[in-house]
Amino acid sequence: MRALSRLPLLLLLATTLTWAGGDDDDDDEAQDVAPARMKMEMDFSPIEVSAPAMPAPPSGSFSARVGGAGDIEELYLSLRQGFLPHPDVLRAEGLFGMHDLPARKTGPCQVTLCLLGEVSAAPPPALAGAQALVMLGFDTNLPLDGWTRPPMHVAVVVDADPALVQHSGGALVGALLALQANLGPEDRLSLVSAGREAEVTARALVGDDQSGLVSAARRTPVNAEGAVSQAVEAAGRLLQEATDPGALKRVLVLSGGAPHRLGAAPETLYAQATRLAESGVGVTAITLGDGLNNEGLARLAGAKGGAYTRAPSLEGVTRALGEDFETLFVPLVYRFGLEVSPASGWRLSGVFGVPEAALTWDSAGVARLRVETLFVSRKRGAIYLTFSPEGVSGMPPAPLREGSALAELRLSYQELDGEWRVDTRRLAPEPAERESHGLTDGRALIQWLVTMREGLARYHAGDVDGAYAALRDLGWGPAEAARFPRELGAWQEAVTLTMPR
Repeated sequence: MRALSRLPLLLLLATTLTWAGGDDDDDDEAQDVAPARMKMEMDFSPIEVSAPAMPAPPSGSFSARVGGAGDIEELYLSLRQGFLPHPDVLRAEGLFGMHDLPARKTGPCQVTLCLLGEVSAAPPPALAGAQALVMLGFDTNLPLDGWTRPPMHVAVVVDADPALVQHSGGALVGALLALQANLGPEDRLSLVSAGREAEVTARALVGDDQSGLVSAARRTPVNAEGAVSQAVEAAGRLLQEATDPGALKRVLVLSGGAPHRLGAAPETLYAQATRLAESGVGVTAITLGDGLNNEGLARLAGAKGGAYTRAPSLEGVTRALGEDFETLFVPLVYRFGLEVSPASGWRLSGVFGVPEAALTWDSAGVARLRVETLFVSRKRGAIYLTFSPEGVSGMPPAPLREGSALAELRLSYQELDGEWRVDTRRLAPEPAERESHGLTDGRALIQWLVTMREGLARYHAGDVDGAYAALRDLGWGPAEAARFPRELGAWQEAVTLTMPR
């Protein structure tokens, strides 16, 4: 295996938008989280769950995450098992969701959501033809220190699939305990079984009633036939009838995602979630296990107020419910929209960090991003854009100059109370020394993402030698290798699996 290739020193031309933001705290690092241990005895096996305790809040403000939480744990699980997964498991929004990516701030954010922006003249080397990299980050007016979410009533739809329970060793009930670790005395938790018929197993368990939860979970019938859609409907009615005014209302679906257990087509599930959102009930879905077609639950949670993530193991569920609790359950704004209009001589050539379905283009080259819900996040979320010069036939492209316009942005979103906000801003480069850690890290992560995708795609097309050739030169230097050890290890495993024998 070749040693890591080194990136040459580049003089970066960076920028930021002079938009409202929180205090400068770019160097905030994720704090170590001490696990809170919980045990329970189950009929089929004992299980121990480590639910991360909430860290002491740092100074600064919350950020926002696009489309709920997500990760790429399936890649790491596959590599540990000695095989290369399909490139579809490598989603930019999933990769970015596993990291804190702070953009540079210029002051406190005075409204619910503020967009931060930077421009660099040094895009990732793997993106041939791109001459500018833009980072768009998020800030909010919610302080990390002292802010508390409203009380919450969560109705958990338990897909009591015997195959899932057998495969995961009780993961469904373990996930309930991990969820309960994040709830307090003012919160309520109900269980709804998605067996042959929707059945309310337990109502209004308080956050600290662990014995009641264990007893109720044991009464959840394991069933060979599923009806997730019907159970979601029952959970929605329960929340509307039994929830105090002002409380957040969420349906949480825990399922293996098997299509025959959903009880409805993906489009029907989407319409169901949209209707529930209009009545004030959001839907969060977590699929357990791997290798299944999860289109149905992904659609259900892609509606307004929806969140979706996949967890190939119980540990992944515990991590999601611990580290990303707000990002799965606490919406910030609805119907986030962003229009990107490139300046003359430039075109938008790449978007990283939003689902592909959220992006549309028009004939004039204007890109429109639409995300139904942005969620509150302790990690700083980001979207990255790349621009390429249009050029004139026979003439070299115009260079990216400090202060020259690169694009115009139009931001819009709907507050939770229904009010709309709109703002427009201009993207232009600023001096290189202002580049934030988020832009530097984003550049490295995109380089890794594009390299790994290309290698996996060639491998699954049957071109093993081509996969090795695509993977072997990652283009990272020592700084990137030290900053992202898990991604580095995954790349090394992929190279080993494609190396000529």
